[in-house]
Amino acid sequence: MYQNLSPYLKKRGLELSQEKTKVTHIEQGFDFLGFSIRQYRTQQGNKLFIKPSKDSVKKAKSKIRETFHLMRGRPVKEVIDVLNPIIRGYGQYWKLVVAKKVFSHMDKYIFSKVRKHLRHLHPRKSLGWMTKRYFRKPHHGGENKWILTCPLTKVQLLKMSWIKIVRHVMVPYKNSPDDPCLKEYWMKRDRKVFDAENTFDRMKIARKQGYRCALCKHTLQNGETIIVHHFENTRGTINKLVHKPCIK
Repeated sequence: MYQNLSPYLKKRGLELSQEKTKVTHIEQGFDFLGFSIRQYRTQQGNKLFIKPSKDSVKKAKSKIRETFHLMRGRPVKEVIDVLNPIIRGYGQYWKLVVAKKVFSHMDKYIFSKVRKHLRHLHPRKSLGWMTKRYFRKPHHGGENKWILTCPLTKVQLLKMSWIKIVRHVMVPYKNSPDDPCLKEYWMKRDRKVFDAENTFDRMKIARKQGYRCALCKHTLQNGETIIVHHFENTRGTINKLVHKPCIK
């Protein structure tokens, strides 16, 4: 079949790739879904590490660089509002793997872009003036005084290193979902899985609802599609998480 198609495609400047898979040694590693999977030799022996791939980090930096370019000359509050979801999104995606150094690297890269943005925003102001106006210590505590802060709303730019690295914990083979004695164990685990797979906004809504569907009152993590539904009340519109089949 491939031999019959190859001459036809070559006449039109096309090639038919017969290789759908690649065989590589685990010490050389491979990239998959934005992660680099590779075995390293350590003092404790060979260990497998999963890290954000170079291409994934490159795409993240390109996204941030493009955002600063589009927001050039805009107030700090607008820049923070646009950047925070991007930083949080990449951080949540990477937090399950070995990403501490990548988080630190991304924070330094973003800070360099912040300084460039401020110099363009206030070309006639000194570094001391910009530091006093736009940089504060983090609201949640800490000694780092170089956190970009809006002077009007006090909202701060998120640092990727604030996102905690969370290791995936395997389920013990004896822990069955059908065991009524382990109901609390599975409830806590489902909530951790939900937080790891959803955005920060969805996490806040889920916590207010006790991680239960707003309509059927059953757990959100039951395998059904979860969507944000708008409920109308006397105060306006409220967003709640519901199972898609629960909406009639």
